[in-house]
Amino acid sequence: MKPTIYDVAREAGVSIATVSKILNGKGKISPSTRRRVLEAIERLGYQRTCLPRP
Repeated sequence: MKPTIYDVAREAGVSIATVSKILNGKGKISPSTRRRVLEAIERLGYQRTCLPRP
């Protein structure tokens, strides 16, 4: 099963909103938190699903 944003958040010890902000380049996130999330993304092999929004 492919990892989800929920898996990334749990692995990095942050909220789903924090992962979303990092993926979308929004908000002020500390460098250490950003690094933890990006490392979790790499470890898990997370890939975004680009679905069009209605």
